[in-house]
Amino acid sequence: MTQIKGGYSSALDFIMRRELFGVKLGLENITKFLGKIGHPHNLFPSVHIAGTNGKGSCAAYIESILRQAGYRTGIFTSPHLVDYRERIRVNGRHIEKKFIIDFVGKYRGLISRNRITFFETCTALAFCYFAHKKVDIAVVETGLGGRLDATNALRPVLSIITDISFDHTNVLGDTLRKIAFEKAGIVKDGIPALVGVVKREPRAEIARACRRRKAPIFYLNHADFGRDGRPFRFDYDHNGLNIRRLEPSLHGNHQITNAALAVRAAQILSLSGFPVRKKHIREGLNKTVWPGRFQTITAAGKPTVILDVGHNPAGIKAMVDCFKELYPGRKADIVIGFVRNKDLRKSVGHIRPLVRRVEVVRLNTHRTAEPEEVASFFGKRTPLSISSSVAESSRKLVDSADPDDIIIVCGSHFAVGDFLANQRKIL
Repeated sequence: MTQIKGGYSSALDFIMRRELFGVKLGLENITKFLGKIGHPHNLFPSVHIAGTNGKGSCAAYIESILRQAGYRTGIFTSPHLVDYRERIRVNGRHIEKKFIIDFVGKYRGLISRNRITFFETCTALAFCYFAHKKVDIAVVETGLGGRLDATNALRPVLSIITDISFDHTNVLGDTLRKIAFEKAGIVKDGIPALVGVVKREPRAEIARACRRRKAPIFYLNHADFGRDGRPFRFDYDHNGLNIRRLEPSLHGNHQITNAALAVRAAQILSLSGFPVRKKHIREGLNKTVWPGRFQTITAAGKPTVILDVGHNPAGIKAMVDCFKELYPGRKADIVIGFVRNKDLRKSVGHIRPLVRRVEVVRLNTHRTAEPEEVASFFGKRTPLSISSSVAESSRKLVDSADPDDIIIVCGSHFAVGDFLANQRKIL
């Protein structure tokens, strides 16, 4: 590969500017492009994960379990929080800047001529990197939906659908059945599918897709796991695998479900050529690193800060439920910002009971929801300010808070990412 003039910043700018071409759902473009660059997606085994919420956490858990078992792992997730390279990792390490430079240098013309979109470029870059690094297995999260998502060019060893709820309804459909149909598009002929969905209508739609494709279907049932009395610790017992007192690194009852789904996936993968042992499962769950998922930051003399990327009603509710369990009866100061096309009223309705005061922010993206619209759902009795900066709002709340106060930064990956990028200035 040939380096391009300007180095990493120039290469990254080229990739980011592909966003101008928007989202192009469909596999024709990415399939042709992957064919022209050597079919890298066919050079490594993979686990493919779709779902409204939980797919990133589930991916992180599975990758960690497999890495603890000694496999050379790749993982592709989106979006990133601070550093673009978070999206693509091998054995826990970010993709090298040089590989990005070389990839853009070699394929820049091809990408431009074929109007390859931002996410298609990211997907191809990840697949090329995993092939180059000769990973034993890669864990790949869909970007949007599943059926027409660029990652669906893969033929994985296992497909997983974590959860179905309302999000991106303008693209995926306005009913759970329609959304499930899109997510179930990742199911491949004869390839096992694992389903964490519990609601009857979307679960039935996924089952229909599996029958059409003669794909063996496995379910995570709530009888397979249960809390053992301590917050966010659980026991797992299914089909001969019994593990007690599992302690995932991520907090929340929803994370117990995601972790249990990862354990079930490990069971299936063990029968598909990727055996793992109990200790790998235990260590993998305990050592999973996945920032922005009820991430708690404490510093001497400072208030507790919680960062959570929940960005739709289901995600916000999961965060609120976790807060209530860890801090019963407490309220928090909130920094919140959403992107457009979310159910703002319902999301705000979930978080409003926790609010002592709130800073509604304009996010640093063209996709930001208008702060005035978000603010309108909090009501006139809520102490509220509007700001154009996550860092400014967070610093203001930190400076005026007592050490035992709690501040939550939430609503989107952009809000959490902005906080993390400015953490030293804020705290």
